[in-house]
Amino acid sequence: MVFPTFAAWAALHGKSYNGNDEFALREQIYTANVEKIEAHNAENLSYSMTVNDFADLTEDEFVAAYTGLLATPPSLSDVDFGTLPEAVPRDEEVDWVKKGAVNPIKNQGSCGSCWAFSTVGTLESAYQISTGKLLSMAEQQLVDCDKINLGCSGGWPHTAYDSYYTGAGVCSESSYTYTARGGSCQAASCDVVLPKGTVTGHQNVGQTSSAMKSALASQPVSVTVNAGQLQFANGGVVTAPCRGQINHAVIAVGYGTDGSDYFKIRNSWGTSWGEAGYIRLAQAGGSQGTACLYQDPPVVPSLSTEAVV
Repeated sequence: MVFPTFAAWAALHGKSYNGNDEFALREQIYTANVEKIEAHNAENLSYSMTVNDFADLTEDEFVAAYTGLLATPPSLSDVDFGTLPEAVPRDEEVDWVKKGAVNPIKNQGSCGSCWAFSTVGTLESAYQISTGKLLSMAEQQLVDCDKINLGCSGGWPHTAYDSYYTGAGVCSESSYTYTARGGSCQAASCDVVLPKGTVTGHQNVGQTSSAMKSALASQPVSVTVNAGQLQFANGGVVTAPCRGQINHAVIAVGYGTDGSDYFKIRNSWGTSWGEAGYIRLAQAGGSQGTACLYQDPPVVPSLSTEAVV
């Protein structure tokens, strides 16, 4: 595959730079990234890389701008919501997107709100599986109103679930639209689609492939990864053992087999990244999982049985 020149790529992606020096710096970074991508693709591995919206950024710049997992989870309380029981799944393949339980891909933009998108996306799916109603809920509510996490400066899904548990109801996205920046809390004037008490906390999922498959048999799962390893991921099943630290929250929405066993991951970087906004991570990836998938426990929201009947 022949990739465009930097000038052509910049024009295609609507990029503008502050003078010739900035243009030259970004061209240098772009060229280095293209060399990295071409070297990877020449190995004919199970997945390919490509230039995308992030090709003029170093890995450190990319992680700083488009992820949002705090280095250390906030301490919430002494409440232990427990770990989801593990069972052997009956199906060889699960895809909650095909089942109609997952909303279209969203885009967090250059706001460190991945934790809010992972939280809301898994909550939307859990509610749909319980009630048959697929609602679109407001990430911006968490960015503005969650006082445990830090808005565009980062957060964690498990504390966001617990913030719902102790806080107000959940707003619709249409009444509390996403802005990709922090603001004052407007939850008092939104359209509440899940009343207070619907979310009753979270449960952890075991840090193994078998535990993940068991959980995914029932619902999508909030998971964390090292996004730097996935900056240019394109198609195929990614086989990249853990390198470094997790920094990004996403959603596992299914599992299957395509040459090797994989988990299907829903991201929040729009549809131009990966496989139309999704990526498939190999189930086998060492003790910490592909792209550090098991470095921290995956989580799922807990819902009140009374509230979803």
